[in-house]
Amino acid sequence: MNVITDFLQNSVNKYPDKIALVSSNQKYTYKELFESVKSFSSYIAKFPKNSVVSLLFENSADFIISYLATLHASCIAHILPIIISDENLLKQIESAEPKMIITTKQFIKRIEKIEKKNIEKFDVNEIPIDYNSNEKRNPLPENISYLLYTSGTTTVPKGVPVTHQNCVFTTKNITKILNYNETDVNILPLPLYHSFGLGCFHTSLFTGATLVLHKNATNISELSCSIKNNSASTLALVPASLTKILHESKDEMLNSLSRLRLLITNTTSLQTNIVKEYRKILKNGNFATYYGLTEASRSTFMIFDKDGKENSVGLPSPGVELKLVDSKNNSGDKGEIWIRGRNVIKKYWKNPEADKNIVDGWLKTGDLGYRDSDGYLYLTGRVDNVINISGEKVIPEEIERMVKSLSGIEETIAVGIDHEIYGKVVKLFVKKTSDSKIKKSEIVTYCIKNLERYKVPAIVEFVDEFPRTEYGKIKRFMLQ
Repeated sequence: MNVITDFLQNSVNKYPDKIALVSSNQKYTYKELFESVKSFSSYIAKFPKNSVVSLLFENSADFIISYLATLHASCIAHILPIIISDENLLKQIESAEPKMIITTKQFIKRIEKIEKKNIEKFDVNEIPIDYNSNEKRNPLPENISYLLYTSGTTTVPKGVPVTHQNCVFTTKNITKILNYNETDVNILPLPLYHSFGLGCFHTSLFTGATLVLHKNATNISELSCSIKNNSASTLALVPASLTKILHESKDEMLNSLSRLRLLITNTTSLQTNIVKEYRKILKNGNFATYYGLTEASRSTFMIFDKDGKENSVGLPSPGVELKLVDSKNNSGDKGEIWIRGRNVIKKYWKNPEADKNIVDGWLKTGDLGYRDSDGYLYLTGRVDNVINISGEKVIPEEIERMVKSLSGIEETIAVGIDHEIYGKVVKLFVKKTSDSKIKKSEIVTYCIKNLERYKVPAIVEFVDEFPRTEYGKIKRFMLQ
C-alpha cells in the first residue's frame, strides 16, 4: 500500500461486508463506504489534480466520506477545526486557497460569510453525486494528502502538508508497534481535525478493523456503554480526559476500561501515579503513548510496561532518527529534539521562514528533552517557553509538573513576567479540580520545599479556564 486510498481499497477487497464505520446511528460496511466515496469523489474530480478542498465537519460519517473522496480524486484535504474563530478561518482559507469548501448545515452560514471569489461552497448533502467525470485519478505517494495547521500556542499557525508516503510510513509503524489488526473494534472520540484522531482513523482503515466514532470525549457514560456494547478492544483519549476520568468517573469506567487490550494517549506529561493507576485498571491490556508533531507524527512510542519509565515518551519508531542538540549546536543526551525520517515533512505550506526549521532532513522541533542510559526519551519543555531569571534558565514545565502532583490541581501554566531587578520572575496560573480547597499559600510552600528559590512563583493566580487554540492547546502568550 503506497497511498491512503489503498487502505480502503485493500480492506474492501478483504472484508467487503464487514462493518468499517459506526457513527451515530449510521453503519457502513467497507463495500458501502467505498461506494459512497467513489460517488462523492466524482464531483471533486472536476478540479485539477492536487487542488485543495477545505473540510469543516464535526466527527461524522460525512467527514470521513468527504475526506476519502477528496483523496480519491487526487486532491488535497484541508481539514479545519470546528471551533476555529472566524478570523483564523479566513486566514486558513486565504493561505490554503481551496477550490471548494464542504461543510454541513451546522456550519454553512460561517462558510457563506467568506467573500472569496472562485471558491465553491457546499452543504455536504447538496453536492451532485455521480457527476459525469470519466477521468481515473490515482494519487502518487509523494503527493500531499492532507493539510493541517499547527495549533499556534506561541506563534502564528503554520500549514503542514502531509504526503501520502508520510502517512503510510507512520500508519505501518503504529500498526506494528501497537499490534492493531483486523479483529479490533476501535473507539475514537478524538477530533478528526487533529493528527492524533486522524492517525487513529488511518490505522483502523489500514487494518480492516471497525471504527466506532464519537463526536467528543465529554460524555463518559456514553463512552463506557460504547466500549461494552461494541465489545471494543482499543480506546484513544488525550491526557486531560484520562486525568478527568480518574478524578470524576473512575468507578463508572472501571469495568469498561478493564476489557480493553489497548489504551492509547498522546504526548503530554502524565503524572507517575496516573500511569500506574491505568496499568492496574487495564489488567491484561497495554497503556501506551507516543511523541510526535503534526510535522513528524508518531516519532517515538512508549508502552508503559516498565517501572521507573512512567515519565518517558519511549524509544524512536523504526526508521526514525532522533538527536538532541544543545545551545552550542552540539549533539548529546540533552537539548532540543531534532527528528529525521520518512514521517517528517519536507517543507511547510508556502512558508519559507518556517522551512528554516528543516535542515538536511532534520526537523528542529522546538521541544527540549533528554535520553536516559537505556535510550528512552523524556520531554522537559519548549525552547520558546524558557524563562530567564537573572541569567538562570528556568523551564516552566518543570514547575508545572511538580505543582500538578498536588491533590486538587487540574492544570497549571507557569510564565515569565517582567521584574525590574531580576528581569523576569515566575507567575503560576492554576486551575483547580471542582472539589479542590487548596490555597495559594499551600502551593507556594510546596514550591519552596521542592524547587530552587529562583524557580518559586512570585505570584499564584487561580483561573476557571485557560485560553486555548482551536486544537485545545493552552495559549501561553495570552497569560500574563
